[in-house]
Amino acid sequence: AGSLIYSFMGGIPMEKDREFSTFIVEHLPVGLKGLLLAGILSAAMSTLSSSINSLASSTITDWFSGEATLQKSRMVSLIWAVVLIGIALIFDEGDSAIVVMGLQIASFTYGGLLGLFLLSKLDHSFRPASLIIGLISSCIIVFYLKQIGLAWTWFIIVSVAVNMGVALISDKVIRIIKFI
Repeated sequence: AGSLIYSFMGGIPMEKDREFSTFIVEHLPVGLKGLLLAGILSAAMSTLSSSINSLASSTITDWFSGEATLQKSRMVSLIWAVVLIGIALIFDEGDSAIVVMGLQIASFTYGGLLGLFLLSKLDHSFRPASLIIGLISSCIIVFYLKQIGLAWTWFIIVSVAVNMGVALISDKVIRIIKFI
């Protein structure tokens, strides 16, 4: 679709992520514009709704097993909605390409998840607390790296290293504390 729109526009170079929106605004008839906008909004609302629902459902299942009420479910959904809005505001960089922004957002958690996967392949049984400490520390370090301006392509590598290092050290500390 992008190549067809590019050729339709006569090969005029445009800003990243602007070709399709320019085509919609300048060349589609009014009725099709409305239909397309309704479809885009519907897809966005569906994605957002399923994200909030899955986050709330897993939170209720993991933390409130057996005690889930409708009021608690709604409150957890509201909390997750506020968290997602906050994350969206943190990543509001209007000039960057959508694909780059999506990869940047994904890099915040993928390093921690990859670190957990690699730790699971080691011949060592970790205490759950040490894995949680490692995962949280990897997320914190990525937020710090974003604040100091390090390129987002480094987030995953640094996050994996921090997650594995902190998890290994905290596991040893927890074992020593429990042994004493």
